[in-house]
Amino acid sequence: MTEFQNLHTHTTYCDGILSAEDMIKAALEKGCTSLGFSEHSHVPFDIYYSMGLEASEKYVREIRTLAKKYESQIEIFLGLERDFYTENIPEDLDYLIGALHYVKSNGQFVSVDAGVNHQKEMVDTFFGGDYYILAEEYFSSFSNIAKITGADIIGHFDLVAKYNFDGNLFDESHPRYVDAALCAMDEILKDCKLFEVNTGAMYRLNKPNPYPSVFLLKELCKRGGEVILSSDSHDGHSIGHKFEQMQPLLKTCGFTHIKRLTKSGFIDISL
Repeated sequence: MTEFQNLHTHTTYCDGILSAEDMIKAALEKGCTSLGFSEHSHVPFDIYYSMGLEASEKYVREIRTLAKKYESQIEIFLGLERDFYTENIPEDLDYLIGALHYVKSNGQFVSVDAGVNHQKEMVDTFFGGDYYILAEEYFSSFSNIAKITGADIIGHFDLVAKYNFDGNLFDESHPRYVDAALCAMDEILKDCKLFEVNTGAMYRLNKPNPYPSVFLLKELCKRGGEVILSSDSHDGHSIGHKFEQMQPLLKTCGFTHIKRLTKSGFIDISL
């Protein structure tokens, strides 16, 4: 792609490795013409992964300042990846990505994406070794993501399958998994039609396909959902990762366009 937009970007405000300004410079080097910052919203039980409340206020001020500084070179948007379990969020945001990173079991919040060994241990400890129970719990909560977060974009819909390479952990065609995922999708679509096609795990884990999976993307298209490309970038090299390859894939799933955020709202970009 000669020019592109990425709205899912992290910095040292949470678990990214570059400052916001360095991410802008990296985006410019990549040919990115529009960049949105979307730090992890504050969750009180995981302060490493998310922004603190004071940092959230500083984040808003800095991104607005940088947007002005670089306005002649790149379009900058201020967003937030709002977790299902976040209560308070900053004001004056351009967009929200709704995401679920944890499931609650026996009064504990446990992460679904803290590493494959952690996930295996979590499934054994809290779900009797049954990945389908985990998936059912995850998608049951996720079905309410748009209502809870007010999301403009649905983030990494099937994050629960992050470490599932070629069915090494569970079968993604199993009726229990499929039913849980599609029921959640149907419920979300009542309030939010736009899902990100997230290449983050393709970059970090070398997964062959994005979130959502190809099967789920086809189902999303059938149901009238729409898509926007996202690289879920935590470093400069990942910005726009494999966006070129996503375009023909999305066409095979039935999509004719992707969305792009502008100062006037979301518009259609033909594939």
